[in-house]
Amino acid sequence: MTSQKDLFIRIWPFFVVFFIYNFAALALTQYFGRDELHLYFNQYHDSFFDKFFVFYTDFGTYYLFFIVLAFLLFKKTPRMFGYLFVAESVASIISVFFKKEFFDQILRPGYYFTLKNIHINLVKDYPVQMLSTFPSGHSLTAVVIGMMLCLLTKNRWLQFFYSLLFPSIAISRIYLSRHFAIDTIGGAMIGFFIFIFTYYIINTFNNPKLDQKFIGNGTSK
Repeated sequence: MTSQKDLFIRIWPFFVVFFIYNFAALALTQYFGRDELHLYFNQYHDSFFDKFFVFYTDFGTYYLFFIVLAFLLFKKTPRMFGYLFVAESVASIISVFFKKEFFDQILRPGYYFTLKNIHINLVKDYPVQMLSTFPSGHSLTAVVIGMMLCLLTKNRWLQFFYSLLFPSIAISRIYLSRHFAIDTIGGAMIGFFIFIFTYYIINTFNNPKLDQKFIGNGTSK
């Protein structure tokens, strides 16, 4: 059955993009330091990207999540639906737990630098969030959606394209000063490992009904 194939073989382009972004973000954080890295990239602000990232940061995560979820419900199988829904639900619960229990008082960059009287570029009329910067929930969701989209196609170029959802969302969070680069790595790791865990757990169930479309009869190809 197709769904039983190794996940790396099925969506290896995502793994490549995922590794490159996280290695680069971690290396740059180590080289510059968390604060200095954010201030360095914060120099590059533009009115077009201000508007674009304000729209894209939510559309590319929460809105897109429900769009893909609806597509799976109407066009695919309970197994495919489960990959996305279960992974996002479990990963989000874990993320919120870490935010509330361990990182509740860790300030987000927009508020952090303001308190230190350090000037940074902020998008006009875009609210500045204060607490719980780690991990990034948007980055988590982008990883889960990206991996799910890659599972929906065998076209490697499309998989590379879908894989770019995660780094572009992560960059949007940094650009908007909602997160430091290290926060996006933390969120990405949670989403990544929970999706892998969910994929293999769901694939241990061999019930044929899991591979029948929600709407209509027959097994999804």
